Amino acid sequence: MRYTAWLALEGEGLHGCALHDISATGARIDVETSENLPDRFILLLSGNGSARRQCRVVWRQPGQIGVSFEQRLAPSDRAGLVPMSEAAPLAPGDNDLAVAETD
Repeated sequence: MRYTAWLALEGEGLHGCALHDISATGARIDVETSENLPDRFILLLSGNGSARRQCRVVWRQPGQIGVSFEQRLAPSDRAGLVPMSEAAPLAPGDNDLAVAETD
């Protein structure tokens, strides 16, 4: 199953992506372009930003990256994931969410 998520890139706002093969320690992510992404970024797992993970890129392919989570994904965060078919797009201005590092 694919899940909607957002990459929070410093100075660039939010970029939509799709999660695949998510586990407690990492995920495979579909992105528009993998070449220009930083080696570390924050991944928002919910539209309101309440579930997030600091990620480190471990591999890159055109249109996909593999990341490891700096800390394990909590069961409560997994429960908040939204399947792609149910995800609502971000409304204008939603990419202005303040992004802060988490535990």
